[in-house]
Amino acid sequence: MTLRSDAEFAHFFATVLHRELRELEKTRLRLMKKVRVLIGVCLGVIGLAAMVGKAYDILAGSLIVSGVAVGGIGCFFYKFLISEYVHQFKIRVIDKIVKFIDPGLTYWPNGHISAVRFNSSRIFERYPDRMRGDDLVEGKIGETKVAFSEVHAEHKTETVDRYGNRRRRYSTIFKGLFFIAGFNKRFYGKVVVLPDTAEHLLGDLGSLLQSVNTSRGQFVKMDDPEFEKYFVVYADDQIEARYVLSPSLMKRIVEFRKKTGKRVYLSFVGSEVFVAIPYRRSLFEPPVFSKVTSFKNAQHYYEDLKLAIGIVDDLNLNTRIWTRLPSEVIPHEHGKGYHRAYGLYPGPSM
Repeated sequence: MTLRSDAEFAHFFATVLHRELRELEKTRLRLMKKVRVLIGVCLGVIGLAAMVGKAYDILAGSLIVSGVAVGGIGCFFYKFLISEYVHQFKIRVIDKIVKFIDPGLTYWPNGHISAVRFNSSRIFERYPDRMRGDDLVEGKIGETKVAFSEVHAEHKTETVDRYGNRRRRYSTIFKGLFFIAGFNKRFYGKVVVLPDTAEHLLGDLGSLLQSVNTSRGQFVKMDDPEFEKYFVVYADDQIEARYVLSPSLMKRIVEFRKKTGKRVYLSFVGSEVFVAIPYRRSLFEPPVFSKVTSFKNAQHYYEDLKLAIGIVDDLNLNTRIWTRLPSEVIPHEHGKGYHRAYGLYPGPSM
C-alpha cells in the first residue's frame, strides 16, 4: 500500500475537510457560550461557599468541599454539553480522513479493542479490570487484516484500612494506540518485544536481570546490537523467536521506533502481531477552546492515523513469502536434549 502524500492531504483538506470544519466551527462557537455559562455557574457556587465558610470561620474546608463537588458536577455537564459536537466531528472529519487514507477501512467512533483481545497480546502481564477506548478502525490493508483503536486499560486494587473502610483504586496498565494485524509467518508460541530500559540504564546488570525474568518466558539475546539497544525479547522458544524476528524485521522495528520517538511494545502471538504505542494525549478529539478549522490540527489527526495504518508497510506485513511446515524433533547437536527445527517453504501463510 502506498500512503497518500502530504500534498494530496493538503488538497483534500482544502476541497473537502475545510467545508465540514467551517460548519463545525459554528457549532463550536455556540457551544462555547454554554460552556462559559457553566463555568460562571461553577465559579459562582464556589464563591458563595467561600462567603458562607468565611462567615462560619471554615473557609478552607468549605473551599475544598465545594471545589471537589462543583468540579465533579461541572465535568459531568461539560462532557454532556460537548458530546454531540465531538460525535459530529468524528463522523464528519475523522471518518473522512480514514476513508481518504484507504476507502476499504471502516471507522467506529465509539468502538475499541476489547479487553480479551488486549490481553491475548501477552504484552502486559496484568489483566485489565476496567477498559475504555474509542476510535476503532478495522479492515484490510492490502492482504493484511488490521484493527486498531485508542484504549485505556486499568488494573483495580482494593485496600481496607484499620477501621474496615474499603477503598478501590485504579492504576493505568496502558493508555494509547493499540494495533492488531495478521502476521505473514505461521508460528505456535509467543514472542514479546518490550522496550529495553533495564540494560540501557544498568548495562550488563540490566541484561542479567532481564534473563532471570522467567514470568515472561525465555530471555532471547538477539544478534542485532542496535535492536538490543532499544528492545528486550522474551519467547516460549529460542528458535521460534529467531524465526519470527528475522534480521530485516528487527531493522524495520528499530526504524519504526525511531520514527515514532516513543516506547513501542510488540508481540507475536497466534500468527498475529500486536503493537502498543503509549500516548498521554487523546488522539482524535476536536478542540473546544480553539478554532477547529486549523489545518495544523487536521494534519495531526492525519499523521496519527497514517502512523497506525503505516505499520503494515513499516513491518512489511503484506509480504507473503514464507510460511512454516509442521515442526520436527531432532537430536541436539551435542546429544543432550532436543531442539525443534522448523522447515520453511515458499507459499501463502494466511
